[in-house]
Amino acid sequence: MEASHEAEHAAMKHDMTAAPNTDPPKEAVHRGGTTITAAPATREKLRRRTLIALGILAALLTALAVAWVLFRQDMAAARARLGVQPTQLYKSRYGEIQYQMVGSGPTVLVSHGVTGGVDQAEYRFIYVSRFGYLESSVPEGASTRLQAAAYRELLDHLGIDRVFIAGNSAGGPSAMWFAIQYPERTNGLILVSSAVPGPEPDYIPNLVAENDFIYWAAVKSSPDMLLEMLLPKSIIATMTDEQKDFAVKNAFVAAMPISQRTDGILFDNRETLPKVNDIPFEQILVPTLIFQAVDDPREYQGGQEMARRIPTNQLVGLTGGHFLLTHDSEVRAAIHDFIGRAPE
Repeated sequence: MEASHEAEHAAMKHDMTAAPNTDPPKEAVHRGGTTITAAPATREKLRRRTLIALGILAALLTALAVAWVLFRQDMAAARARLGVQPTQLYKSRYGEIQYQMVGSGPTVLVSHGVTGGVDQAEYRFIYVSRFGYLESSVPEGASTRLQAAAYRELLDHLGIDRVFIAGNSAGGPSAMWFAIQYPERTNGLILVSSAVPGPEPDYIPNLVAENDFIYWAAVKSSPDMLLEMLLPKSIIATMTDEQKDFAVKNAFVAAMPISQRTDGILFDNRETLPKVNDIPFEQILVPTLIFQAVDDPREYQGGQEMARRIPTNQLVGLTGGHFLLTHDSEVRAAIHDFIGRAPE
């Protein structure tokens, strides 16, 4: 027995002092009843993969940090631009109405389009932020007819009896309703790329319209996608880089911060644009000047439909899509002539 124990002890001592096994550990894998051994990923491979993953994460975080800094800078500039606008607020029965009145001569009340506000009106007379834009309220039961009534109350407040009313894009329907409901207050109706009857256009998605950073990122990263909501691809394909930059700057960059226009955009998406087909165009009895893009089939067909149904009108067809690009001077000249021909 003692000899047996001494042999076992010697064997254990030999095992403990033997050179260590330098082969990589094996992993048993069972396939079809057969045991196969395979080496796992080496530490070097794992280290490389980890470094790659960390590098990608670091790049993404850096890009996000840079984007956030640029976003904050652009928002600060946008708010500063809004802050210097010499606007006023009138507390009406429909809530606050933000407006700006400048210049002299025949009065033109401007009803702006989607993403607009008093800071973007094209004609220098009375600029009004429609329901939900900038500091203007959205009253209960808001509609384009109610917006027209708010225009009338503002004119009463300002002591102005009659105006030319200009409606651009989504601002067109409330301008039309003003002409229908208050012809005695309307010298003439001017529609510049107005919303038109027919198929509904694409809308700014609610998620984009509700979030400053998402909207900013969309403008910076996908301007062509946003332009496609206003222009057919056939027109975008012919635009120069300068024209695209002009359109993006004036239609989208100028709308920042979008959160100050969100309520208005959502109002237009659910009320203004879908219900343009319900407007009784035959009841627009005042002289009407219509500008519409001939190279945008949906808009031009709608413009022709309005011209067919409005008793006294002049339809001016121009190229350049919704923005009527390169035709500013023609538009201004036609408006000047239209106002000059209107009866006193």
